[in-house]
Amino acid sequence: MRVLSVKFDAVVVRFGGEIGVKSEWTRKAYEKLLLRNIKKTLKHHNVSYEAFIRKRGRIYIKTKQAKEAASKLTKVFGVSSTSPAVETTSELDAVVQKAVELADEMLKNNASFAVRCRRVGKHPYSSMDVCREVGEQVLTRFKGRNLRVDLKNPQHTIGVEVRDKKAYVFTETLHGVDGFPLGSQSRVICLLSGGTDSAVACWL
Repeated sequence: MRVLSVKFDAVVVRFGGEIGVKSEWTRKAYEKLLLRNIKKTLKHHNVSYEAFIRKRGRIYIKTKQAKEAASKLTKVFGVSSTSPAVETTSELDAVVQKAVELADEMLKNNASFAVRCRRVGKHPYSSMDVCREVGEQVLTRFKGRNLRVDLKNPQHTIGVEVRDKKAYVFTETLHGVDGFPLGSQSRVICLLSGGTDSAVACWL
């Protein structure tokens, strides 16, 4: 098994859905509650972290245990998905360099891939520029691997999120349970019968 040399040092936590459709005041209150639950979960699993950056629809966590943190946080209500990521600056050259490093370890011979970029803020380039530059550099540097771009059904995806002066590059997205943050709704009573229907209905 190949040992990854790229060090994931951040986690991209996505939320939205039910939280995103609320009013501004309610949404901010839910986000604060979600952040509190995230901190409790990390503490419970002894996952250390250095900092949190809260943005609209996102929480970025600086941690040396990015893989473990991303996995544990998928069980937190309100979290849509997570990705262990590599943090860098928003300079295009820096983003491309990190993306190429991840591609070097992820893409094997004859693999197909796609590059997806989401960008918020003012930058001297577009999201399409990021996708194009990363794709070109990957194909050029690893020409001997016979790689190909497949935007419809890629075997691997290189993700990039650019937020103001920071950028996060990742290759994995873990789906969460979504919903509202724990503690934001009133308590309910669930009557369990002999089958599974009532338990599933309570979960939903």
